[in-house]
Amino acid sequence: MTITYSQIVTIPFLGGLKNAHAFITKAYEHAKTNNIDPEEYLSARLFPDMLTFTEQVYRFTDNAKFVPFRVNPEIEALSLPDVEKTFPELLERIEKTIKYFETIDTSKLDGQEDSEVVLQVGSRGVQIDFVGLNYLLNYAQPNFWFHITTAYDILRHKGVPLGKLDYLNGAGVIKFSALPPKPE
Repeated sequence: MTITYSQIVTIPFLGGLKNAHAFITKAYEHAKTNNIDPEEYLSARLFPDMLTFTEQVYRFTDNAKFVPFRVNPEIEALSLPDVEKTFPELLERIEKTIKYFETIDTSKLDGQEDSEVVLQVGSRGVQIDFVGLNYLLNYAQPNFWFHITTAYDILRHKGVPLGKLDYLNGAGVIKFSALPPKPE
């Protein structure tokens, strides 16, 4: 089986975005059902110097949306200013990012494994030089998963009844089959 660069770029991000959409929808429904002010979740953070839940959503969608354009500047970038303040707005932001990934011409990603990716990061003006595959595997994907995991952890910390399968398969991308009971 051969795996293409476009598959390495698109499949993990699409799965993560769809699962995040599912567990965030579950959190929103939990807040409504239990008369919890959504702001309790949206402004929550795990530690005072960490980003809020809302900002975690900004970061994981940003990390995803930047990848195609950064590995091939011929791909049109997705513009998502950080303006969303409510669950419906954050869910729409995730939906826009999913749609962006679903409509990318994957032929523009394949062959970009060695493309030059230069990032300016942080307030100190640090520059990081990557080649496409190294950027994807050692920076973009870990950063994406960090922010999705942190968003999930904030919701769990606030009491939203989420489990590991919500994180791994909330959107039902992976098909499970029930095993027959073990004989006694």
